[in-house]
Order: sequence, then structure tokens, then C-alpha cells
Amino acid sequence: MLRSVTARVEALLLPAVAVLGLALGLGLSAVPAANAGHKTSETDMELPIDDAQVVELGREKYAQRCSFCHGGGGKGGKGPCLTCGKFSYSGNNNTAIYTTIAVGITNRSLGGTMGAFGTTMSAEEIMAVLTYLRAEERRRIAAGEIPDPYAKKDE
Repeated sequence: MLRSVTARVEALLLPAVAVLGLALGLGLSAVPAANAGHKTSETDMELPIDDAQVVELGREKYAQRCSFCHGGGGKGGKGPCLTCGKFSYSGNNNTAIYTTIAVGITNRSLGGTMGAFGTTMSAEEIMAVLTYLRAEERRRIAAGEIPDPYAKKDE
């Protein structure tokens, strides 16, 4: 299972590494993502939320590394909800969320801190966790558990 997940995530890995490089000041350029299922804007990193193997790997890694603070299913706990379409630290943007997971949050004035997982999780695992979170977010929107953050608002 991991090999097929690896091939799928590798196609998405270059944009994530490029963004992380920019965040760290390395000056890498973004590379367009491969065919996938979720992105929040034209320039955002795409995630394969319809790939059951990537989502399952993400669910497993989330349970191991993230659920202690962010609760089961990403619904929140000590840390904020990660499947509600609201990300107070990075905005609702896959690229920024990936970077936040990789480099962490050190500014206590933002309301909390989070360790950097880029040294203890592979880029593939971080991408899979993010893919799981977006798949779970989509499920919760469809079930009516949360409002759709992507729906156009009436003005």
C-alpha cells in the first residue's frame, strides 16, 4: 500500500517542498501539482482527497501524531479544529497549512504553539495528513456538520 501511496504523493511533493523552501528562505520555485482533487485557489497545492490509500495513510499518521492535541477526526481538542475549514494560523490554504505542519508555530501571541513536524514526519506523511483532513472536511460538509467554507456568500 505504501508504494502506491508514495507514487501518488510524489507527484504532489514538489509543490510542497517548493513552498516549504520559500518559507525557509531557500528560494525554490513552485511546480504545478499533478491531477488531484482539492485546492483552495488557482495557485494552491492540490490534494488527492479521492485517493483512498493516501487518505488512509493520512488518517493513520493523524491518529499517531496529531489527535492528542487536535482531537479525533480533527474536530478539535487542546488544539483547534482542523476539519472545519477555518485555520486561524495559516488561512484556509493547503500550501500554508502544509508549511505550518512542517515548521510549526512558535508565536505565542497567536494563541498557542505547535512543534515542527517536518523533522519527524516525511513530506509524504505530512501531505497524507493534510489530504486526510481535507477529505474529512469534505465529508463533514456533505453531512451538514459544518458550513461549506467554499460556498459563495450572499452579499
